[in-house]
Amino acid sequence: MKLPNKLKPKFLYDLSRIGSSHDGGYLIEKSSHAKTEFLFSFGVSTNWEFEKDFIRDQKINFLAFDGSINNIFWEKQKSIALNRLKKLSISRVFEYMYLKYSFNNFFNKKNFIPKFISKTMNNSITLHEAILLSEVKDNLFFKIDIEGSEYEIIDDLIKFQKTIIGLAIEFHFCDQNINKILNFVDRFKLEIVHVHANNYDDNKNKEFPRTLEISFAKNPIILGDFRALPHILDSPNRKKNLDIKLEFHE
Repeated sequence: MKLPNKLKPKFLYDLSRIGSSHDGGYLIEKSSHAKTEFLFSFGVSTNWEFEKDFIRDQKINFLAFDGSINNIFWEKQKSIALNRLKKLSISRVFEYMYLKYSFNNFFNKKNFIPKFISKTMNNSITLHEAILLSEVKDNLFFKIDIEGSEYEIIDDLIKFQKTIIGLAIEFHFCDQNINKILNFVDRFKLEIVHVHANNYDDNKNKEFPRTLEISFAKNPIILGDFRALPHILDSPNRKKNLDIKLEFHE
């Protein structure tokens, strides 16, 4: 699939994979990771491997936000598990138990806010309001996967870009919003260090990926000339499908 040249990383950068082996993992630039003083995670759902991995060797605090994780969410997960149990499938029960244990073991009232990041949704706060909840105001890293609401907050990312050292953002419905994405890249002064197409979507017969994961870094370390994508550390979001090869055009 071909992307506008504006989305092409200028060089080969020093990257590492943070998070899951497949969906939920992102390639980020090592020096921006090492210099991060605070992590903001917008969108958690049922996978917080990125957050765990990111802070594992870093003595930093973080705040995670997701308005979908509430009592209704856990009741739904429990109901699914019990329905599977009726079909003599006990594995889903153990998955539910582990999921809830893992969540409660990693998150608490100080680092998890059950709200969406948005300017229009109910039960939400803005990016600016989220930043105000942290005492750290510089060298911030943002991981953003909020299912389309990213377009509501890109102007705020521009506004606070001087405080941001790194960003891993998932752009959804790219075929409909490519001009917004390109406009953001024009105004955002951090460098694109990696681009990956999410293969969960049905991209058959499509000229443009529906979902893109783009990583940015401030003053990234250059290893050499740009090389073809996918990167050697990339992995398909849906492991049973092939990863998407990306090319670039003017």
